Amino acid sequence: MKKLLFTLVALLLSSVMMAESLVKISYTNSAELEKLFADQNLKVHYYNDSEVIATAEQFDAKTMTMLDENAFADNDVYTLVYCPQAEQKTYLGEGEAVLKTPNYLIVKGGAMPYKNDGAVAIFNKKASLPQRNREFPTVTSVDARIREMMNQVNQDSLLATVQHLQDYGSRYFNSTTAYAASDWIAGKMEALGLEVEQQGFYVSSWAGSGQAAPNVIGIQRGTLYPDTYVVCGSHFDSFTWDVLYGGSNAPGADDNATGVASVLESARIMSQYEFEYSIVYCAYGAEELGLYGSEAYASRCQQQGMEILGYFNNDMNGYLYGDEIHIDCIYPNSVAPIGDYYMNVANIYFPGMQVRHANLSGGDSDHTSFNNHGYMGIYPFEDADNYSPYIHTTDDVIGLSVNSFAMSQRYCQMNIGCLAEIANPVGEPPVVECNPVTNFEVHNLDRDVVELVMSWEAPEEGSTGELDHFDVYRDQVAIASVGNDVYEYTDTITEGAWAEYFIMAVYSDGCEAASQTEMGYGYTSIEEASTHVSVFPNPVENQLTVKANGLQRIAIFNVIGQQVASIPTKHDETIIEMSAYPKGLYTLQLVTLDGVVTKIVVVK
Repeated sequence: MKKLLFTLVALLLSSVMMAESLVKISYTNSAELEKLFADQNLKVHYYNDSEVIATAEQFDAKTMTMLDENAFADNDVYTLVYCPQAEQKTYLGEGEAVLKTPNYLIVKGGAMPYKNDGAVAIFNKKASLPQRNREFPTVTSVDARIREMMNQVNQDSLLATVQHLQDYGSRYFNSTTAYAASDWIAGKMEALGLEVEQQGFYVSSWAGSGQAAPNVIGIQRGTLYPDTYVVCGSHFDSFTWDVLYGGSNAPGADDNATGVASVLESARIMSQYEFEYSIVYCAYGAEELGLYGSEAYASRCQQQGMEILGYFNNDMNGYLYGDEIHIDCIYPNSVAPIGDYYMNVANIYFPGMQVRHANLSGGDSDHTSFNNHGYMGIYPFEDADNYSPYIHTTDDVIGLSVNSFAMSQRYCQMNIGCLAEIANPVGEPPVVECNPVTNFEVHNLDRDVVELVMSWEAPEEGSTGELDHFDVYRDQVAIASVGNDVYEYTDTITEGAWAEYFIMAVYSDGCEAASQTEMGYGYTSIEEASTHVSVFPNPVENQLTVKANGLQRIAIFNVIGQQVASIPTKHDETIIEMSAYPKGLYTLQLVTLDGVVTKIVVVK
């Protein structure tokens, strides 16, 4: 009997071992991910869109991949290193990895990054799935108060912060210059009246163990809900191989002085206003070693039960690839609601700007720390495929690596917009007024094509905002945008068709003013198309009779070419009262189904 019992136990243990094992488990959908987090056998430490890294009391060979049989037994961290499969052998040398995937490795203990890419430290802490405590607001129109804040984002201010941080030479995680940068950021926040804390934390990494330059946390208290928060953050440390091998040059302009500049500029502007909810502005240390600083803060937030409505990361926003400002949003599928919210804000405040959900296979940033501790966080990034090639080198400087402060300005404006729409400004919106364009006209080109030229003049003075641009509308749909110093647009329309046009003057404070509507007709020639046309009496004093087959519209122009009337008609004979017009010479443009006829009329 004892022998039989022993055999049964041995068979059972062949498929299930009792141990605290580090394992990888793949999943395919959100329901499976939620089930893994709820599994009492598992303690999830890290997850992405396809797999979790966890410790398991019972190892199941059918569903799990063994990484380490004695998880955290003689180490307090594992490190995920982003390294492409083709380079993993070179990176590891004689070392070993507990997991190899096409895009990354997991090694035991601390590990240096591969080339200029990132790393994520995995601790013996239980991760949590992000929860949406409250619905993100649905933004349907521009809030004049928030637009006013966005308009204050100053490129020179952003440049000054990036230059100051670059001038430290290096902000390596535990260097004296990193401590100096932390103190400087804290001083800037204190000067704005924020509640400021410098949070110390411990690092256990390949570069050494001990205290890192502290995080800087600045809080702007809400008036109605001071214990409910919306958070933005950036890391201030920098890294190059030059510093690793004894040098002192790690300027880190794009990675990540630009992110710090966005956070400080947001705080400078938003601290002038009151909000219902509290706003937290963060600057983290030791991100380059594995997200240590943000992990320390996000972990503490979770332990203290802080209610965080959303987290917005600022990391690398100064390298513009191509000509158009664009934003790549990096986030896992589990936080899709905050991604949708970000795109909603972008669509309302910056319509036409390209914003896409993208995956970053070669790196990571501090939003991951918040996502792993149960908070919804997003990472707006300069370009997932074409980010600065100079990061983590001595060339990460203004000019090379930061080549567009206009893009940094836009990212900062979006950071403010997302924070403010959630935090909800207190007080009435400012009065916003704006003027339309003047002397808007639609002309047919003097040649055999179906093209129309629109022309207009600048709006009158007195608007509350600065003129930003003009939108051209055809049949109630915007067909083009032109600069605030452009006063003409040419449109091609269908032959024989009518189109309704107007010009929308768009101002920096969100105000829009539409011109009057003018009609345009697509015809093939301005030569006389029919001999069956008569206009009498001519000269005329009172009523003018116009006859033409298939008459559609009559346009009247004065002697200097200004259109003074546009009369639609579906009758072959139309009577026009001319007594209201000053005496002089007028041109009648008669649009018929056969073409356009021009007649000269004298009003006496």
